[in-house]
Amino acid sequence: MGVTATLKEDIDQVAERPLGHFVRADLDYVAGVAEAGGAPVVLPPVGERRMAEAVIGGLDGLLLSGGSDLDPRYYGEEPSPELGPTIPERDAFEVALLEVALRRGIPVFGICRGLQVLNVVLGGTLYQDLPSQFGGEVLKHRQTTPKWQATHEIEVRDGSYLAEVAGRGVVKVNSYHHQGIKDLADGLVVSARSEDGVVEGIEGTDLSDRWLVGVQWHAEAMRGASRQQRALFEAHVSAAEHHARRQAAA
Repeated sequence: MGVTATLKEDIDQVAERPLGHFVRADLDYVAGVAEAGGAPVVLPPVGERRMAEAVIGGLDGLLLSGGSDLDPRYYGEEPSPELGPTIPERDAFEVALLEVALRRGIPVFGICRGLQVLNVVLGGTLYQDLPSQFGGEVLKHRQTTPKWQATHEIEVRDGSYLAEVAGRGVVKVNSYHHQGIKDLADGLVVSARSEDGVVEGIEGTDLSDRWLVGVQWHAEAMRGASRQQRALFEAHVSAAEHHARRQAAA
């Protein structure tokens, strides 16, 4: 199971000098995969198409992790003043990686930024900044509370795959984002929204053909206290195992 990572520059606080750039993957993502029975492999954002083709061949599933804003040029817009930091190397690698994964039918689970990248690569767009662009009353989606703590509720759509996995009706989630889905990509349906209308969950229109699930909250941080959140990782690992068996039989 591939888990995407980011790049981070560390500073020596004592000497006040840069220590260099490091590959960083939140342990919660890695542990979430491992606890669900998968074998996590951290994917550093190095290279683009060639590297994506090289690493994807050894994977049966892909977890797109959260993090920095996606450059809006990937969905045909110029950056707005409210756009947060972007990491060009990560954007280029993840877009290429996801394109290859989609072509090969590999099960994809997107979390926060990962949901947004999934929507954009399939042809959708994003609000670069919900508070200034969404319109109407908007919940505070970027919280400062501990990451495991629920901060608002979402309504999961009856009949959706997400409802089967994470529970029907109202589900409490955490929230650490200021961007969100604007135009939904073809091939995806909305499976959950917050009370202000912001898209909180998406899934593929035909999961038997191509398993695609995305959540706007950080399920990896809530899994310790929530069976519902652990179930998302278990469903992804199960889909990856099914994909592996299907490929072996082909």
